[in-house]
Amino acid sequence: MDFVKIRGKDLQDCIMQMKMKYGPEAHIYDQRVTTEGGLFGTGLLASKMYEIDVGIPEKQNSKDRIEKKLKDLKELIKQKQKTEVTAVSSEKKPVRTIETVRPFSERRKRISERKEVTATLDRDSFESYESELQPYEPYETPREEPIGISLGNVPEIHEKPPIFKEIPSVPKRSPNIDKLMGRLKQEGMSDSYVEEITSLLETHLSSVDASKYGTVCEKAASLLEDRISIDSDLFSGTPRGKRKVIFFVGPTGAGKTTSIAKLAAKYSLHMGKKVSLYTTDNYRIAAIDQLKFYADAMGMPFYAAKDVRKLKEAVARDGSELILVDTAGYSHKNLDNILKLKEFYQAFGEKDYLENILVLSGTVSPQNALSVAKAYEQIGYKRILLTKLDEAEFLGSMIELADTIHREFAFLSVGQDVPFDILNASKKLLAECVIYPEKLKGIAGEVFDKT
Repeated sequence: MDFVKIRGKDLQDCIMQMKMKYGPEAHIYDQRVTTEGGLFGTGLLASKMYEIDVGIPEKQNSKDRIEKKLKDLKELIKQKQKTEVTAVSSEKKPVRTIETVRPFSERRKRISERKEVTATLDRDSFESYESELQPYEPYETPREEPIGISLGNVPEIHEKPPIFKEIPSVPKRSPNIDKLMGRLKQEGMSDSYVEEITSLLETHLSSVDASKYGTVCEKAASLLEDRISIDSDLFSGTPRGKRKVIFFVGPTGAGKTTSIAKLAAKYSLHMGKKVSLYTTDNYRIAAIDQLKFYADAMGMPFYAAKDVRKLKEAVARDGSELILVDTAGYSHKNLDNILKLKEFYQAFGEKDYLENILVLSGTVSPQNALSVAKAYEQIGYKRILLTKLDEAEFLGSMIELADTIHREFAFLSVGQDVPFDILNASKKLLAECVIYPEKLKGIAGEVFDKT
């Protein structure tokens, strides 16, 4: 493979020059934008030029050499056939081989070329070649050979030994890609996940795009967006005719109580659904009072269940279509307490469709978030409600976590204001907050009117 450079006013001009000069077998190996001219070497008023590296496949034999060999071969075949026919018609005339009809000087030249190509032949082979240099002497008796010739018996046709050229080294990664990936690692993403994103990024960026940091960031956000899954409908997956019951689970301080109040207002005041609020948290009196306050303010039923029996009695007389259950915050290190949550499932019957939503704070460390997520897998959950985005510095580790464990984002809590500071999860918003973390400071809750 040979490599040449072609310059032109634009990429299309370079490609046209490549096709006209080197034919359809040539292909582009790399491309770049350069400048030419300028005032006093400063680059001012310099013209932009495009430059491409072109790979040209080598040909084993030139066209003239191939044509000459074919012509010689045809002459040899004719002489061979003529010699053989003469030998059959007259026994007095000896039969000559192909080599004996050549001039002595030409035979010497061909034998010399053959020695160079077949350097590995043994000593006996070389002696046999030397014997061919002797002047021609007629044979006493003709030798019968079939008329015709095989291309495999022509000694001078050999494949050209392959020529190995140094392959150009692979270009280094774009500094702009390294800059962005280094920042994502510092902000909490693991090395392996960043490398995975980097590999995708390099396949989706040309060398021109990679030279612009803004373009690199935009493409990275787009690729992250494709890896995020969302589902912001609380009734998602609920069979027809069944009541939806959602347990909000998670560690202490994650923001379960205020998030439930925001969602209750959204579905009751804004969407017109019949919503009831429950709590199984018997440890924090303040949390019970807080949720009761919100329920009274919005005019919806509220039940504080001390045990499974009390919960079952309250559920039996509840006519709502959506039940939101606040639970006690348990440490992810105490799996026994987490498994106790399943006892409350017994209070619900066949007409109820149950789901768990994990509530995670966006301010916790990547290691803590992973430990919590894995601990609550014991009771099962499909969706994550991400809270405290207004207090978070970075979200990269949260996006990686959800992608790694194959979970969806349901809602985003962005402040303390009930009922407004909660948003439906958005792929675009989450991806942009990872690449542009300054956007976390400007996130605001939604505003809705009663319908």
